[in-house]
Amino acid sequence: MRKRLRKKLHKGEFQELGFSFEAVIKENVDDNGFDAWMNELGKLLNQMGLNMIGSVYSGVCGGTITRQQGRVTLKEWELLSAWLREHDQIFDQVTVGKLEDLWRDD
Repeated sequence: MRKRLRKKLHKGEFQELGFSFEAVIKENVDDNGFDAWMNELGKLLNQMGLNMIGSVYSGVCGGTITRQQGRVTLKEWELLSAWLREHDQIFDQVTVGKLEDLWRDD
């Protein structure tokens, strides 16, 4: 397959890997506590060169973590999965998806 087609189809060296997460916010968490967590997450993602697309709705925070172009590495996934799960003072439950191709659902 030619490079141009691989790029268009996000295959080979153009494959983009990322993962999703969902976290149920505890009822007793105030806005300042949650904002502090979001700021900490933003700093961590910036240091790693990663991005998050997500939202907060009805007490659930969720999203997808990816790199602008490229792949989230297994090491980055492991670090972020552990980081997300260790914030049990903010969340009742955290679910972290597996590292997967963001352009394919097979």
